[in-house]
Amino acid sequence: MANSFHGSAVKKNLLKMKHMGLTRNIRILSLYSFLSGVGSSTFFTLFPLYLVSLGYGMSRIGEITTLSSLSVAVPISFLGLFADYYGRKPFIILAGLSLAVSLFVTASTRFYIWFILAYALNMLSFFGGQSARGAMVAESVSKEKMGEAFGIVVSWFFLARVSIPSVSGVLASLVGYRLTFIFAGVTVLAGTLLFWVGSIETSARKGEKISWGEIASVLKPRKKLTWLYISTVLDRFGWALWSPLLNAFMSQAYGLSTVEVGFLNSIMGFTTLVTQYITGKWIDKIGYIKGLILSEFAGLSSALFLGVLKSVYSLILGVIMVGLSISLWIPSYNKAVSMNSKKEYRVLEYSKINTYRAVAAIPSPYIGGYMYDYLNPTTPFLTSSMLLFLAMMMFYRASAQDIEN
Repeated sequence: MANSFHGSAVKKNLLKMKHMGLTRNIRILSLYSFLSGVGSSTFFTLFPLYLVSLGYGMSRIGEITTLSSLSVAVPISFLGLFADYYGRKPFIILAGLSLAVSLFVTASTRFYIWFILAYALNMLSFFGGQSARGAMVAESVSKEKMGEAFGIVVSWFFLARVSIPSVSGVLASLVGYRLTFIFAGVTVLAGTLLFWVGSIETSARKGEKISWGEIASVLKPRKKLTWLYISTVLDRFGWALWSPLLNAFMSQAYGLSTVEVGFLNSIMGFTTLVTQYITGKWIDKIGYIKGLILSEFAGLSSALFLGVLKSVYSLILGVIMVGLSISLWIPSYNKAVSMNSKKEYRVLEYSKINTYRAVAAIPSPYIGGYMYDYLNPTTPFLTSSMLLFLAMMMFYRASAQDIEN
């Protein structure tokens, strides 16, 4: 009896210690998200503005984005398969290193081909890291707290998005683009080191070998999730028509300075920051499909406010709606994937969907840039709003079919 009681007590203590470790993961991931957010915010704020300062047009910037997306689309899924076998942690570290290198490459060149490499590394970091990070968050909490946990971790990322665009804009005007990119890269390296030292692995299929059948099925979508694949492809294609060009668009169409563009990006990030925890908890209550519907509505509204109405007030309202759309999307999308995938294949499922999203984004920046330069500046925004409306209708259909239950 005593041995049984002792064994039970030991088991409870081990479970408690494991829970404390997994809770620590949320704290470490939050800090990592903030420091990597410094790098990501700097890159996405200054990269298009830097290219404009070097004489690149909108179609040329779109071309760089398109070629970069093409180069990383397929590898993303294989990274997901490897992360399911070898653990989430190595691939989150790889994502941090890729982001840092992308910033250092941007700082050290003025040549077209190197800008493609820099953007490709950034995309690899975004999609590859998002999959492994999302799986680690989901595996560190109960399913009832999943949306809240995503909200907490992502809030720290958007804490960086609030301040860093303005700070990077001011820094770029004072010390130049290159030194600003280098500072951001060093910050990302520091965050990656902290994550490596402080985090605990949540899943790895140790001792198992990857089968050829699994490799062959890397890009095969699950029939059960057809609705999510189609909707997210429409979403990604629509957003990518103008989002990679947005800062350059604001600079050209509105005549804004680097500091002013950075300030508007800070407004966008602040909107996501102040709503992220609330939307995360809200998604746990109303369900992820309704969250996805609301995200698409906010997204199509932002496209209309930014590209069609073209006033100072609509510009501010547009960036606020972008922030709100992101705030709703992150917990909804992550919970949709996590709740519809087994733990041992979770990162692969993330990566499959992200691969299709990346493929959808391959032609759209170039198409959007061409529309802007040769048709009408409002065309990419109008086209985007229609695609996001279609995605919203797909999610609504899924809701009507009670897929979530």
